[in-house]
Amino acid sequence: MNRQKRDNFIARILYILVGAVCGFFMIISADPEKLFGGGPKEFALQMALCMVLIFVAYFIQAIIHELGHLVFGLLTGYKFISFRIGSVMFIKENEKLRIKLYNVVGTGGQCLMMPPPWNENLKSALYNFGGCIFNFVSAIIFLALFVFMEKGSFLAVLSGMLVAVGFGNVLLNGIPLQVGGISNDGINALLLGKNPVALRAFWLQLYVNGLISKGERMRNMPEEWFFMPSGEDLLDPLICTVGVMKYNYFFDIHDFKSAELMAEYMLRAPGLLGLHKNELLCELLFLKIFRGAEPSEIDSLYTKELDKYIKATANYVSRRRLAYAYNLLYKKNLTMAEKCLAVFEKTVKTYPYSADIENEKEIVELIKAKAEIF
Repeated sequence: MNRQKRDNFIARILYILVGAVCGFFMIISADPEKLFGGGPKEFALQMALCMVLIFVAYFIQAIIHELGHLVFGLLTGYKFISFRIGSVMFIKENEKLRIKLYNVVGTGGQCLMMPPPWNENLKSALYNFGGCIFNFVSAIIFLALFVFMEKGSFLAVLSGMLVAVGFGNVLLNGIPLQVGGISNDGINALLLGKNPVALRAFWLQLYVNGLISKGERMRNMPEEWFFMPSGEDLLDPLICTVGVMKYNYFFDIHDFKSAELMAEYMLRAPGLLGLHKNELLCELLFLKIFRGAEPSEIDSLYTKELDKYIKATANYVSRRRLAYAYNLLYKKNLTMAEKCLAVFEKTVKTYPYSADIENEKEIVELIKAKAEIF
């Protein structure tokens, strides 16, 4: 069993454990007469309401988790960039807080912060573990409330589930795992503690994200920031991220030949995260379509697994661009391409990063020029 399968298996076991504990709290806190004393319809209704409360508990603890990253980030010198729960993102633009729509597959939320200027003693542990700390403390608080709360109410049931989900989040995020192609807080902290190059990569990822959120293009950043990982560094997911950023740099300066070579190079990296692998495969597919590669080359890349990922991330502005190029340049379906273009233009209106929008619009114009559409 490889690491990815092992970590996904562990995560599934933890989710089952959390569900079982939620069921335990439901039974000991609910009113037995209401839960078991009524007819089948009343029992089904009670169970349905309890299931809703589980989702509510996950939502509340997701907010608490991201607030932990925010608070401990601020305490250690980081600055607020964005706060996302689900697909709703609060992002700071020109000193104003704006609401945008954005989602990252495999994550329930994310708090991004701008790190302080680089130094070899960069504080990262509290920022990484801030979410787990808040989940743990909140679970203790909800457990105390549960003990003194009158049983038989759904508020008591919810408190118990918040305890279960809170402790579950501590385990799911604190135990070093790669789940759904994404490293959790625990594995990031573990890698940062072992390798100073990984710490630099972690800082660079956050710093570049901060600049992009302010409207800075990668093309205007120093190319030497984005070094090409090699040797043992290709085993480290955090360092591999720098290679992915180097691809993004080439793409932003429209050096598509170098971008394609960089994507192919990084796709061979053993430490590349599943999320980054899928993103690079999507980008490689676009680049091959754009340069007019042989149909067999394009079709072999467009696997069922990649198609599944493309559908799951269809709301990404880069996926809208890919769909437009695929239908216009490869399928030669002008009607479908026009529909894809309309969806692209709609997506950019709520997309949070103006720098990415600017580049994506430039790429769309290049696609039109390639197809001789003016």
